[in-house]
Amino acid sequence: MKPLDKAQREKAAARGRKARRAGIWAERATLWLLWLRGWDLVAWRQKVGRYELDLLVTRGDDLRLIEVKARRPGAWVNADIALLEDQRRRLQSALRLWLDRVPWPRKITFQRVSWSGFRCKFHPVENWEGRGIKDSR
Repeated sequence: MKPLDKAQREKAAARGRKARRAGIWAERATLWLLWLRGWDLVAWRQKVGRYELDLLVTRGDDLRLIEVKARRPGAWVNADIALLEDQRRRLQSALRLWLDRVPWPRKITFQRVSWSGFRCKFHPVENWEGRGIKDSR
């Protein structure tokens, strides 16, 4: 494969910046919607080693990890299917590391939120307690 010239590199960098801005916008919009539903923010864009947890929110006894996926309308890979199994395992590992520093003795759940333009979909909640999240210590 031929290396990219300067114009191609700049175009690719601009696409990357635009995608990061869209991702941050989607995370903020998701957080706003969660606040309206009674959730409180624990951590946003939390770096854990080489991983990042998008949103950690709590309501009552429930700690929920929210993974936000944003795509432009008509994108080749839809935001609904953008979370692969190896990415899910990395999120679980990152959450285990975070829980080693900040223990949570109660319910732990996971939810994906996908954005396509200004349209948002909250996917079903998954219970992660049975996946070895708590007993990693």
